[in-house]
Formats: sequence, structure tokens, C-alpha cells
Amino acid sequence: MSQTVVPAPASYGPDYYGPAPTGPLPGRPNRLAAAATALRRSFSGSPGRLRLIAIGAVLSVVISALLGAWALQLRSSALDRAASSSAHLLLLQDVQTKLVQADADATNAFLGSGLEPEGPRLDYIASLADASRDLGLAAQHSTADAKALGAANAALTRYAGYISSARANNRQNLQVGASYLKTASDLLRSDVIPHLQDRSKADSYAVNSAFSRAANVRWLLLLAAVIGVGGLLYAQILLTRHSHRYVNLPAAASAIGLIVVLVASAVVMSSAQSEASDVRKGPLDKATGLSDSRVSAFDAKASESLTLISRGSATEDDKEWKDLYQKALGEMDGLAYPDARNALEQYGAAHTKLNTQDVSGDWDAAVKAATSISDGSVNALFTRYADLTTASLKTQASATADRLSSANDQLLPFSLILLIVGLLCAAGAWWGVSLRLDEYR
Repeated sequence: MSQTVVPAPASYGPDYYGPAPTGPLPGRPNRLAAAATALRRSFSGSPGRLRLIAIGAVLSVVISALLGAWALQLRSSALDRAASSSAHLLLLQDVQTKLVQADADATNAFLGSGLEPEGPRLDYIASLADASRDLGLAAQHSTADAKALGAANAALTRYAGYISSARANNRQNLQVGASYLKTASDLLRSDVIPHLQDRSKADSYAVNSAFSRAANVRWLLLLAAVIGVGGLLYAQILLTRHSHRYVNLPAAASAIGLIVVLVASAVVMSSAQSEASDVRKGPLDKATGLSDSRVSAFDAKASESLTLISRGSATEDDKEWKDLYQKALGEMDGLAYPDARNALEQYGAAHTKLNTQDVSGDWDAAVKAATSISDGSVNALFTRYADLTTASLKTQASATADRLSSANDQLLPFSLILLIVGLLCAAGAWWGVSLRLDEYR
């Protein structure tokens, strides 16, 4: 008996067992489709609409809490920036004042040929050392400050060298000492002071910008209130339509809680902004006004000595000194420091008498008046103005720093409170809708 053997195919190709199935295999459900179907069912009908209401209410409260907390943090950050820039501005103005004070001391000491008086000399050393130290501190504020104030500090080193050369020549009664002194004063006003003024302008802009940002943040808090409270009230209306019950206690409690914390946040923000505005128009304005007045006054004092050093250069109109003096006097307007202003005016009258002596040819008498430290002298009156403004400036600078810091104390804690209360209110809104959902089970 013979058998027929059928040879096996050379390879098992894709069509050996027939075409591959194209649809879902029997018994293997499409999970994605099932999930989509379940999702549609969960949001269909009255229970589904209630779930959508719950999600909308929760999202509106969470977004409101996040926006409100962000608004508080933005105002806190803006006030921090205002405080930092204000402190840096006052530091730069103080450096500028110390530099022109050192220059005024150096030029006044130079009037005494030979060994200069010890008082002005010691004042010069102290002022220059303090200015150099504070200049290094101010340079740490930013990269731009480091670059500009680094250049100013380098020029200040050259200035001190010229002053030393002027002193050395003056002790030997050599006229070239006056040239060194004039070169030093010009260098101070061309390569040092301008850098300080530029950075002071940048600080003033930063302060104004920070205060503006702090003021505009209130609109962000208002948006947070509209989203949060509006979302909860709308959810309450929808719940009323579905359940025919006018008040959903958990949702209503959430709305009230959110309103309370938002109102409290608005009060804290308003209080902080009000305090910052008072500081800006009060201690900060007074401090900057006093600083500007002192810079111009010390410049005028240095101009007085330089005119005497350049013997025969005095004029009746005394334009350079008068411009600086009037600027110093003008900065005192509205600052309510009558004693300091009176001392400055008395100094101005004494200087006018001194300049008249110089113009009339009595140069020796003018120099004697310019170097005297007796009561009622030019130096004594100017020192009284300097002492009074120094004390007032310290008071206003300290008040600026303290009050801006206190204005910022409650902003960050309230941002945390707003977040916590917001989450509780979101949970309350979800709970309120869940009570209605339970009625369909």
C-alpha cells in the first residue's frame, strides 16, 4: 500500500493561516473606548451636571486662592524692591555727601599755608575713609553698580593722590600745590560724582517702578475675587435649579469664607500700600531732599575755598557759589527743618561778607574769615547746618527702612492664609455638591 506525502511549504508566510484580524479580538475589550463611555456616563444626566458644577466650583476657588496669594507675594516683592533701592539710593547720596565734604575740608585746610589745621585735616581723612568704605558696599548691589562704582573708586584713589601732592607742596609754600588741588577737585566732579549720580538716578527709577508695581497688583486681587466668589455664587444658582433648595450650606459657607479672607487680604494690601505711600512722600522724600541739599551746600563750601585759593578770581556776582547755595537752599523748601535752614541762611550771609572782602582786595581778611572756627564764623555756621542735617538725615533714613519693612510684614503670612482657606473652601464646595449627588444613589 503506497502513501502520498504532501511536502511542507518552504516558509510560513503571513497568509499561511489566513488574513490577520482587523478589529478588536473577541473577548479583549477596547479599554480606551470603555473609559470614554464611562466618562460620558458619569457626566450625563442630573448627576453628571452636578459633578460638572462641583468641578467648576472647585477650580474657581483654587484659581482664586492662587491668584490672591500671588498678588500678595507680588506686592511683598515690590515693597522689598522699593526698600532695597531706597536704602541703596540713600547710601549713594551719603557717599556723595561725604566726598564733597572731604573736598570742602581739604580745600579749606589748604588756605592755611604750611601745616594745615588739624581739625579740617582729620575731618577730611574720616570723610574720605567712610566714603571709600560705603562705596565698596554700594558696589555690591548689582552688576551695573559694581562696574560704575568700581570706576568711581579707581578715580577716587587718583583724587586722594592729587590731594596728597597738593598738601606736600603747600607745606613748602609752593604754588604748584594749588594746581594739584584744582585738578583733584575737577577729577572728583568729572570721574567720581557723575557715576554716583547715574546710579542714584537708576535707584530712583527702581523705587518709582517698584511702588507702581505694588499699586497695580490690586487688580490681580480683584480678578481673584471675581473668579472665586463669582464661581461659587454661580454654582449655588445651578444647585438651586437642580435641587430646588435655595441654600446649599457647605457651598454657602465656602463662599462666605472666601469672601472674608479676600476682604482681609485686600485690607492688608491696602494698609501696606498706604504705609508705603506715606513713606515715599514722607521720610524718603525728606531724606533725599536733605541729601541733595547737603551735596550742594558742601559743593558751595568747596567753591568758596577754591575761589580764595585762586587769589584774585573773586567776582561780585559770585555766580558759581550762588548757584550751588541757592540749590542747597531750595532743596530745604517744604522739609520743615527751620533750624537747619536758618543756619544755612546765616552761613550764606557770612559768606557774602567774606566775598565782599575778597572782591574789595582785602584777601587776607577774607582768608582769615574763611579759616576761623570761632562762634558766628563762616565755618561755625556751616558746621551747625551740617550737624543739624546729619542728625535729621539719619532719622529719616532709619524711618524709611523701618516703615517699609513693617508695611511688608503681613503680606506673606496672609498669602499662606489665603491658600489654606482657599483649599478649605474648595473642599466645602465639593462637599456641598456631594450632598446633592447622594440623593441620586
